[in-house]
Amino acid sequence: MVGPPGTGKTLMARAVAGEAGVPFLALTGSSFVELFVGVGASRVRDLFADARKRAPSIIFIDEIDAIGQRRGGSIVSNDEREQTLNQLLAEMDGFDPTTGVVVMAATNRPEVLDPALLRPGRFDREVEIPLPNQAERAAILKVHVAGKHLAPDVDFDDVARATPGFSGADLANLINEAAIVAVRDDRDVVFARDIDEARDRVLLGRRDASNALLPEEKHSVAVHEAGHALVAFLSEHADPVAKITILPAGRALGVTEQLPVDERHLYSESHLLDSLAVRLGGRASENLVIGEASTGAANDLSGATQLAIKMVKEWGLSPRLGPIGYGSDGPGYLSGPLLGQERPYAEGTQQVIDQEVSRLLSEAEDRARALLSQNRDVLDAVIAALLEKETISGEDLTEIVNRVRSAGDGKRAGLGAPS
Repeated sequence: MVGPPGTGKTLMARAVAGEAGVPFLALTGSSFVELFVGVGASRVRDLFADARKRAPSIIFIDEIDAIGQRRGGSIVSNDEREQTLNQLLAEMDGFDPTTGVVVMAATNRPEVLDPALLRPGRFDREVEIPLPNQAERAAILKVHVAGKHLAPDVDFDDVARATPGFSGADLANLINEAAIVAVRDDRDVVFARDIDEARDRVLLGRRDASNALLPEEKHSVAVHEAGHALVAFLSEHADPVAKITILPAGRALGVTEQLPVDERHLYSESHLLDSLAVRLGGRASENLVIGEASTGAANDLSGATQLAIKMVKEWGLSPRLGPIGYGSDGPGYLSGPLLGQERPYAEGTQQVIDQEVSRLLSEAEDRARALLSQNRDVLDAVIAALLEKETISGEDLTEIVNRVRSAGDGKRAGLGAPS
């Protein structure tokens, strides 16, 4: 079983054991590794001998990458780890179909396993257990809230939509954090706002009163986050804004949360370009309102640059390079002077890549600045609302935009009316 951490590989093995109704021998890969050479191999022999005596039975090895890593990577070829792996390969070689012993394993690092371990006749079936989708997250949440008192305003579909990329373990932690928030507030009922606060704590870190901002810093953060939010609102292909806050949490001084309406698997070029503009909207807002940028855009710049590099190198979205992709898992991706290897492309190509990345980022910032300049009155209203309330929702943002636009239309109508 292969999948990211926390997706339930070990729980799936326990479920198999319960359904099969046969002896289930569960161990971890690290339990075979010892200081003295030969001890791990002896434990493998004993394990399989015990399983054959109790057949039909199931052997489950969790975190098999602890003993199943590729051989030949170390200077010493006869170390304990390799002898343990060799014994495991010998025990699994040519299993008699009548013995009734099934071997299962789990790992989140399949790329490091020895090829001999994955050949037909050994671990010949790979079952992928991916991160849950939106519907599956809602079902998992219903399991973890058993025994907890929930308020009627808790909507599992909304929580699932707000937690893309969460594993089953992450969702369990989210519910536990929400329960802790409720208990600290001297309540035995978990409200939707408790789950929202728990999600912020899981993603961003704990909100501490000692992180209070200076007045000028608070204004800068409000300008920055208002820029992100307004560019996202005005961009046709960007994800909707769910919440904007200027309350520091963890290392983040402010956050603009965007939640997709549907869980995407493919992203269009227009969506990616809008994402770049949204990431650079905070810096563009600072330049427009304050007259200079600050260090608060460091994380935005890093994320935007990484996205632009992928657009140019991996997804073929550069007209100058054309339909060429140098994928992240291709040769030379991590190579360079430090590793003594050559890139899979020429130095001139690297210059074109740098120029195209710079062009994408410059155009995105120009587009963000143009959107904010054309809607400066709306931007000022959003900044004022953030300074007053510190946290506003996506609905509040929509109401502010509509109100300011209606007031502007009324003024223009009054100027054009006959005397």
